Amino acid sequence: MKLYLVAPRNPESFWTFDRILPELGKGATFPNLALPTLAAMTPPEHEVVLCDETVEPIDFDTDADWVGLTGYIVHRQRMFEILETFRARGKKVVVGGPFATLCPEQFRERADVVFVGEAEETWAGFLRDAEAGAPRAEYVTEELPSLERTPVPRFDLLKLDRYRSMPIQFARGCPYTCEFCDIIVIYGRRPRAKRTEQVMAELEELARLGVPNVFVVDDNFIGDKKKAKSLLRAIAAWQAERGHPIELMTEASINLAQDAELLSLMRDANFTTLFVGIESPRAASLAETSKHQNLREDIVCSVHRIQAAGIEVMAGMIVGFDHDDVSIFDEQFDFIQDARIPVSMTGLLNALPQTALHERLSAAGRLDQDYTGDQFVFSNVLPAGMTRLELYRGYERLLRRLYDYGNYRERAMAFILGHGEGVRSRISSGPEDVRVFLRTLWSCVLNATPRRAWMTLGMFAETLVKRPSAFRRTVSFALMHKHFHEYGAAVRGELRTLIRELEAAPPCEALPIAAWRG
Repeated sequence: MKLYLVAPRNPESFWTFDRILPELGKGATFPNLALPTLAAMTPPEHEVVLCDETVEPIDFDTDADWVGLTGYIVHRQRMFEILETFRARGKKVVVGGPFATLCPEQFRERADVVFVGEAEETWAGFLRDAEAGAPRAEYVTEELPSLERTPVPRFDLLKLDRYRSMPIQFARGCPYTCEFCDIIVIYGRRPRAKRTEQVMAELEELARLGVPNVFVVDDNFIGDKKKAKSLLRAIAAWQAERGHPIELMTEASINLAQDAELLSLMRDANFTTLFVGIESPRAASLAETSKHQNLREDIVCSVHRIQAAGIEVMAGMIVGFDHDDVSIFDEQFDFIQDARIPVSMTGLLNALPQTALHERLSAAGRLDQDYTGDQFVFSNVLPAGMTRLELYRGYERLLRRLYDYGNYRERAMAFILGHGEGVRSRISSGPEDVRVFLRTLWSCVLNATPRRAWMTLGMFAETLVKRPSAFRRTVSFALMHKHFHEYGAAVRGELRTLIRELEAAPPCEALPIAAWRG
C-alpha cells in the first residue's frame, strides 16, 4: 500500500515563532514526531510519504491508498477540514494522535478509522487489516506500550532544511498530578522510557544528517531521574568525543534545580534551554492545581540555580486559577522580571477534555459551552476570583508589559550577564550563526522601527562589552522579541474586542461566578 501521513499546519501562537522563521530561513521550529515514528514502524513493502502542512502544501490529489492524520486539540478545525476534503475525493482516512485519543467521538463520523491511544501496539494490526481490505473502525490501545521496541524515526523522510530543530523522545508519562494537565490522561503517571542505546542511535542518525539542534520532546524529561541520569552520562560522553555538535532542549519539572548531579549532567550533555511549567508564583494557586513539586523551595531561587548551570529557562505561566484575583497580573509580572526569564509563554487557564480540572469545573457548571478549543487566546473557564472582564483586562495588560521593549531588555540582559557558562559557550559556531546574525541585523535594526533598532543595538553593544561569549544568545533574544512583541500585539487586539463585548454584556456577566451562580 501507499500511505500518505499528514500533520496539519500549526495555528499561530507564542510557541510557533512564525514572525521570525523567515529570518532563520526556516518554515517551522520542528515537525510532529508522530510522522517519522509511524513511518519507521511501517514494513518496507509499503510506501510512506510524509507531509507537514506547516512547511509544505497538502497534496489532496495523492494516489495513496490510505491517508493518515494526526493532531492536537488546537488543530481541531483544520483537522476537520482536511478530513472532509480527502473523504470528498473518495480517500480512505485514518486519524489518531492526542486529540483523537481524548475525543474519539468527534472523529467517528469523519474518518474511516480512529486510533485511540499510542500506536506502537496497534499500527501493525491496522496495516494487516487494511491490506486485507477489512480494517476495524477503531483501534484502541488497551495497555500503555513499552518504548523499548520503538525504532529510530525516519527523519530522512522529512524536509530537514525547513526546520530549526529536530525532535526526539526519551520517555512518556509524568509522575505528577497537575489538575489541568492532559499528559497523565494520555500517557499515564508511570514514566516509560527508551533504552539509552535507542536514544543514542537517534542522536547518531541526526548527527549524520547534519542536524545541529535537537528538542527532546518529553513532557517531563526527569520523570524517572535514574534513567535520565544514565542517558545524560551517555550523551555527555558522546558530545565530548565529537566536540559537542548538537545543542539540546527539553521540558522538565522545576525540582530539577534541587538535584545538583542532575543539573551538572544536563550541562555536560549540552542542554542549553529548558522549558519549565512554573504556572504561577502564588502558592495557593499551585496547591489548588496539585502542582506540589513547585512548592518545595522559592521558585526564583530554583530558576537562578538552573541559570547558573548555563541553561536558559523558558517558563510556562498560567493566569485564571481559582485562587487568582486581580492582583495576580502584577505578581506574575514581578516574578518573571525577578527570575530574569526572557521568554515566558503566559496563557489563560483552560480545562482540557478528560482532565481532573475539566471534570471539576464541568460538575460545577463553570465551563464556557461555546468554546471550541481552537481559539488559542481565550479560556473555557469561568473564573472564580475575578470576573471574566477583569481576567481579560488583566491578561491584556500583562502581555503588554511582558513584551514591552524596556521590560524585555531588562530581564534578557539580566540573564545574559548573570547566567553561568555552558559546556560550550561561544560567539559563533559557524556560517549558520553568521547568517542568522545578518538576518537579525536586517530585521531588527536596518528594517525595524527606531525603538526596536535601539533596543537591539543596545543589547548587542552591552553584551560585546561585558560578556562576548554570550553574544549568540543575545542575537537569539533580540530576534525572539520581534515574534513575541508582534504576535502579542495581535493577541491583545483580539482581547480588546472581547473586552468591549463583555463591557456591553448584561450586568450579571460583570460579576464573579460565585456571585451569580443560580
